[in-house]
Amino acid sequence: MAVIAAAVSNDELRARLIRALNAAEYATTEALDGLEALRVAFEQQPDAMVIDVAIDEVDGLELVRMLRAASDIPIIAITPEGNPELSVQLLDLGADDVATYAAPSSEIVARVRATVRRAQRRTPSRPTDTVLVQTGDLVIDREAKIVTKFGAQVSLTRTEYRLLDALAARVGQMAPHRFLLSTVWGDAFVDDTHYLRVYIGYLRRKLEDDPKHPQYLINEWGMGYRLASLPTPSTEAAATPATPEPERSTSSSEPAEQSGATSADSAPE
Repeated sequence: MAVIAAAVSNDELRARLIRALNAAEYATTEALDGLEALRVAFEQQPDAMVIDVAIDEVDGLELVRMLRAASDIPIIAITPEGNPELSVQLLDLGADDVATYAAPSSEIVARVRATVRRAQRRTPSRPTDTVLVQTGDLVIDREAKIVTKFGAQVSLTRTEYRLLDALAARVGQMAPHRFLLSTVWGDAFVDDTHYLRVYIGYLRRKLEDDPKHPQYLINEWGMGYRLASLPTPSTEAAATPATPEPERSTSSSEPAEQSGATSADSAPE
C-alpha cells in the first residue's frame, strides 16, 4: 500500500485530505509544519507528499525547492485559487502537480494517484534502509553505531555520530542544512548553520585523508552536505588487472622490506 504524507498546517484541510486518501486505500502520515515535513520525507520516504504552500515554519516554495534538490519524492502542492503565478513557481521549483484549496478532495486524490503511478514507472522498487553503509574505506554500521576506516574504529562524539548517521541514511544524496540541523540539534537550531560548519570540520579531521580536500563529506554550496558514495576497495581491485611480480634471482637474497602500521588518535571534540 502506497504511503502519502499530508504536509498541511491547517487542521481542517489536513483532516479532509487524510479522510479522502484513506477512503482511496492509501496509508497516510502527517506533517504539521515544514520542519516536520522534511523529517517525514527523509526518514519515512513516503510515496508522495501533498504540501500546503502556506505551511508553517518553512516557506512553502522553499520547502518544495529543498525537497526536490534532495529527493525524487512526488510532490502535489496546494495553493490559494486565483494565483497562477504561484502555481508556475511551484512547478518550476520541482512540484509534480498543483491543485487549489477549492478543488474537491476527489480531484486531489486523482492527482495523487496519477503522480504516484508515473513515479512507480520511473522507479520500480523503493529504496530500503541500509544498516551497513560503505563508501570507499569508510564503513558505518548504523545498527551498532560503529564507524571504521581501513578496518580501525574511529572514535566519534555522540553529536558527530548523529550528524554522520543523518548523512549516511542518504549516502550519495544531498541533505539540506535545515534537515540536518533539525535532526541533530532540534527545531530550535534550524537557522544555526555555523553548528554544521563546525561539526563537519570535526568529522573531516577524523575521517578524511586530507581535510582541506574532502572526498567523503561534500559541501553542496548554499544547500546542504552530502556523504559521497565512493567505490569500495574490493570494487577497485576487481576492476584493476593484477600486475605480475618480476622473478627474483636465485643467486642473491634480498631482505624483505617491512612496513609499520601507524594509528592516529581521534581528535578531541
